[in-house]
Amino acid sequence: MLELFLSIASLESQQITSESRLRFLHRRALDEIRLALEPFGFYNPEITSELTQLANGDWLASYQINPGPQVTLTRVNIRLLGEGKTDPVLNEIIESSALREGVALDHQAYNRLKNRLQSVAAERGYYRARFQRSRIYVNREENTAEIDLSYATGQRTRISEIRFSESPISENLLRRYPRFQEGDYIDVTQLIDLQSALIDSNYFADVEVLPLINELEDGEIPVQVSLTPRPRNLYRAGIGFGTDTGARIQLGMDRRFVNKRGHRLNANLRLSEIRNDISGSYMIPGIDPRFDQFGVRGRFTEENSDTIDSRTYSVGGIWQKQINDWERVLTLDLEQEQFTFDGDTRSVLLLLPRAKFSKTVADDLFNTRKGHSIGFSVAAASDSLLSDISLLQLTLNGKRVDPMGDNWRLLSRFELGATYTDNFDQVPASMRFYAGGDNSVRGYDFQTLGPVSAKGNVIGGQYLMVGSVEADYMFRPNWRLAGFIDAGNAFDDFSEPVKTSAGFGVRWQSPVGPIRVDLAKPLEDSGFRIHFTLGPDL
Repeated sequence: MLELFLSIASLESQQITSESRLRFLHRRALDEIRLALEPFGFYNPEITSELTQLANGDWLASYQINPGPQVTLTRVNIRLLGEGKTDPVLNEIIESSALREGVALDHQAYNRLKNRLQSVAAERGYYRARFQRSRIYVNREENTAEIDLSYATGQRTRISEIRFSESPISENLLRRYPRFQEGDYIDVTQLIDLQSALIDSNYFADVEVLPLINELEDGEIPVQVSLTPRPRNLYRAGIGFGTDTGARIQLGMDRRFVNKRGHRLNANLRLSEIRNDISGSYMIPGIDPRFDQFGVRGRFTEENSDTIDSRTYSVGGIWQKQINDWERVLTLDLEQEQFTFDGDTRSVLLLLPRAKFSKTVADDLFNTRKGHSIGFSVAAASDSLLSDISLLQLTLNGKRVDPMGDNWRLLSRFELGATYTDNFDQVPASMRFYAGGDNSVRGYDFQTLGPVSAKGNVIGGQYLMVGSVEADYMFRPNWRLAGFIDAGNAFDDFSEPVKTSAGFGVRWQSPVGPIRVDLAKPLEDSGFRIHFTLGPDL
């Protein structure tokens, strides 16, 4: 490492044309070694050197170095002056420094402390901060050192004004995004937070939040928020395939801002071999537009699978709110569903309040090494309040990814559900529980597990229990092999048998998320099934 500091090292592997220059650089190397050791606290090294010419004419320069003891700090005097004297963040930087009386002098720690004080002071609005004194005194004879550091922060700057550039969103809504207000001390982390929040709002393609240093006056500074709007309309189209749904197509339109109040309009059309869906919503920002919105929505769904034949019309209201790590969704929908089992067609009207809570924590949502997700919901209806039947439905689901060494992962998931009612025959097909399919018990077709009618057709159950354990191994970057066991079923009675399957598959970490191909074999039944899925692990 010391060779990097030696001028004589530049002559290595070169023909020596000047012996006098070689000897000059050899003598100079002694001072260079001493200077190179000083930043690490070694001020009294013992160095012996030798320069000899070999029989073949080459030269050999050798240095024996005993760095000696490190210089010990006998006095450390670090002071904050000005308004920052009582700033807890700046004081924490000093208190957490490695510079202490009785420890070895470390110039790198000294420079890190100075740089950290300067950067954090600038972030917190001490724009006039400077070092009044910055000295290290070294007593070579006693092998001791003293640090004398004084940092005058000056006045901490406050925000005089928040200026928003012209945009299609009203300033009244924009002013609900900052976590600070005029008169507060400036903090760069809060400015970055505001920039991220406005970009996440989906109203703007580019956002700059900058303090106007040239307008700093009397300890106050304006903050300029420059906004570049996104196009008002976003159109989406996509095609895909899944073993549960078959071929599918999706068309959609988002109107990012209907008006200056930031209202949004969304419409979607999804068509597949077994299910068609048309939906739309009109959403309004809440008091905290970052995490709070409410609105109205409508939907028409038609499903015609081997298990379900139904048509559902619904209209209602929705309130979404982020509470710490949890997303809370409260809805109230009026649903009319017409469904057919064994040639018997029924129509049921329900007024359904629902509450859903979900949370996802992961190191990477698209390529997860460690993380988990959990969600639960409750829905209810009463025959005394616009509903044909009374019911209560509870669901709970979770997923987990755990690392096992460098290349192995363990993935687990579960799903539980229960419906309580005195008239289950009237429960709509879409609210019954089924098992089987890509994200349930693999090896079985989509929604083909559950209670059956007298004619042998699956009609769905009151309860659901599904679980899975999977291990995968990354055998090359972005490619994994997996083995799994799934188990579960939908029941009316828990004495009914649980279905189990096992299999293996391959995963490719594509740019749009993991793509999975699985071959699954039911353990209690004959046959096997290939499953193809796309989407994140959590």
